[in-house]
Amino acid sequence: MKRVTLKTSELFDSYSYGEQSWSVPSWVASNEEFIEVLKDTISCNITDASYKTPSSFDELFVYLGAKCYAVFEERFVVCLSQGRLVYLTNAGFSKVSATPDIFRLENWSIRV
Repeated sequence: MKRVTLKTSELFDSYSYGEQSWSVPSWVASNEEFIEVLKDTISCNITDASYKTPSSFDELFVYLGAKCYAVFEERFVVCLSQGRLVYLTNAGFSKVSATPDIFRLENWSIRV
């Protein structure tokens, strides 16, 4: 699986954010929804007009199961991969540790 590095300076035309980079599979880097969610997370643009708190875990996991990307605590881009809940770090996607915060719906936002 080919990996590519995404950089903040490449995601935004007008560079005004601290440089960060992420190593992701090439198919993820070409996913428009992923790029939009990542940009919203970087720019703190998790607004009520674009995102909502899911009403139940069923809704959240149906959303994730449809290969969509959610935001956890307005900091982490999260998805389901091979049946595992994973989040994006600078090194790529990592497994989510099971903490009580994961089970609080108010910590999640999904695009509407």
